[in-house]
This record gives sequence, structure tokens and C-alpha cells, in this order.
Amino acid sequence: MRIDIKNDSTEDCSVALNARIDQTTWLTVGWYVYAAGEEAPIILDGVNDICSVYLYHDCSLKVQDHDETKRAWVKSNRKFSDTIPMDGQQGYEEVTFVRLQQGSYTIPSF
Repeated sequence: MRIDIKNDSTEDCSVALNARIDQTTWLTVGWYVYAAGEEAPIILDGVNDICSVYLYHDCSLKVQDHDETKRAWVKSNRKFSDTIPMDGQQGYEEVTFVRLQQGSYTIPSF
């Protein structure tokens, strides 16, 4: 699955994705770093449905009332790809991801 990401903010932003890869397994992967104004796709192998993809970014992600959210673990300050929960593991933090509604996402200016 291809997801087009654009960074409309004035800062560099890091993106992580949480996606279902089969009926019982979720993949959390990051960090994809987008410079201010940069636009580039992310390809998620094994993901077939946009409705099973959630996104988090570290540039003041604002969750709206209508957004469907999911909590998942990300590794702080390092690239990672995890298929098992990292509850309580050193170097990980739990953050709120927002469900994607389409195959593109724009990080807004803040």
C-alpha cells in the first residue's frame, strides 16, 4: 500500500505508522523524516486496506473529535519496525495514532 505524505509545516517532522498486516498482527514502523515542505510516499508491504492504517507524527499532532484513534508504542529517537507490543520496554513510549481516511496525509502548519 502506498501512502503519500506531505509536510506543510515549517519544521522537520517524523512520521510513524501502525497498520494491520493480518487478522491478528499489527506492524508499527517509523521514523520517516519529512523536511519542511517535503512530499514523498511511504510503501507498506503486506497492508491492503487503508482503513487499517493509523498515523502519528511528532509535529503537534492534533486529534479532532471525529478522529478514530489507537494507542501504540513507538521507539524514541531511532528507526524501528515492530510486530509485537513494546509495553514497558526501555526506549519506547506510547502515543496516540489517528486512523487514515485516504491514501494521503498532509502534516498541517502549526
